Amino acid sequence: MKMRKWPIALGLGVLLAATLAYWGQGQAESRRNMETALNNKYQRAFYDLTTHVQNVDVILSKTLVGQETRQDTMLFMDLWQQADAAKRELAQIPVPDAMMARTMKYLSQVGDYANTLARQTVDGKPKTDEQWRTLSNLYSQSSGLNSELHDIERRVADGSLTLSELATESRRGLRKEGPRLANGNFQELDKNMQQFPTLIYDGPFSDHLEKRKAQGLSGANINNDQARTTALKFIDRQGRVDYVANVAANQNGNIPSCRVDINSRPVRANEKLNVGVARQGGKVLWMLNSRAIGDKKLTVTSAGQKAAAFLTRRGFNNMVSTYYEVQNRMAVYNFAAREPGNGGVILYPDLVKVSVALDDGQVVGYEATNYWNSHRDRKLPAPRLTAGEARAKLSPRLEKVTGGRLALIPLSPDWEQLTYEFKGNLGKDVFLIYINALTGREERVLRLVNSSEGVLTI
Repeated sequence: MKMRKWPIALGLGVLLAATLAYWGQGQAESRRNMETALNNKYQRAFYDLTTHVQNVDVILSKTLVGQETRQDTMLFMDLWQQADAAKRELAQIPVPDAMMARTMKYLSQVGDYANTLARQTVDGKPKTDEQWRTLSNLYSQSSGLNSELHDIERRVADGSLTLSELATESRRGLRKEGPRLANGNFQELDKNMQQFPTLIYDGPFSDHLEKRKAQGLSGANINNDQARTTALKFIDRQGRVDYVANVAANQNGNIPSCRVDINSRPVRANEKLNVGVARQGGKVLWMLNSRAIGDKKLTVTSAGQKAAAFLTRRGFNNMVSTYYEVQNRMAVYNFAAREPGNGGVILYPDLVKVSVALDDGQVVGYEATNYWNSHRDRKLPAPRLTAGEARAKLSPRLEKVTGGRLALIPLSPDWEQLTYEFKGNLGKDVFLIYINALTGREERVLRLVNSSEGVLTI
């Protein structure tokens, strides 16, 4: 009997061991899933924090060159909101409170100070010289905070720092080093905050709100055959390649349109094109070529020339290249329409983007929704101020002031304003200032960002 019981006990033991192993594997998998979800939550909070702090940095710089109380009020209100949002995201990151106390205090003081100045300027009282110096000090400090956060962001992106390690030490290999490395980065950030004061592309207007009704479209509605023909004529063909098109979907919205899918025959480096064609009038709203782009062979200047030629061949006349950026081996150019009369006013609402592949110069992207929403014959008023009178409205702190060309800018979906566009420096920062050509009021302040990848505005 004892001999018979031994195999039974052994079998039960094996079964128990297998059950425990399966349970343990399930627990480990559950922990890994929980850790992944936790890390994603912390990373999202951190990236949002970085975005808000960058916005604080940009808005602070704008407050140094703004000259009008109305403009200042909007900037201070925005600054208050961005600082408050940064505080909320910072509170979501599992860093000890004592470690981030100075950063949290700084953001609180920035928000409080902005709120105070917003209340002051909304009553028509401009910021004083002392307040300007405080804002300048805050800006210099925010630049340091912005730089530190971007450094941590780089470490998170390359995997050398995992934010979830601050809250859990489940990974055996990282049990000692992980939290120490992560905490070390935030300790360094907090140490650099000790000197903070006890107070606290694309081109301009490329993302303005779409108008309720497209003003650049006219004519009868087109059918699917006409849409296919329009799309095939519009794309930038390279070499002896044939293309086949079909209408894949109808798209409703501000401008009813259809999506035309186009495939190359033979297939060229996974090339597939999608084209959006407006039902009314058959205008092409957008185009995207998803082919793989090879090594860079063209200069950005050559790409800009090809983009301009592409627009001219498709009936876009009197277009002016404004700003550009380079991304993913493409040069993305912004073109704004120019009024033939009135001294060649730049019409920023009528904006077109063209993307050129830097391997062979093919146009692989096109976006003109804003253009067809806004484009029309306008009766622009004559400016009441000269360029010199408008220039006198600029902040006296601006240096190296240039420009003074007339530009129409969108202030809301239904409100466009004729302005003078000026460029000026404050230290290393470059700004675009838009002065109302009728009243002399400061309408917009944008900061230019120059980099190896192009010229953008924020």
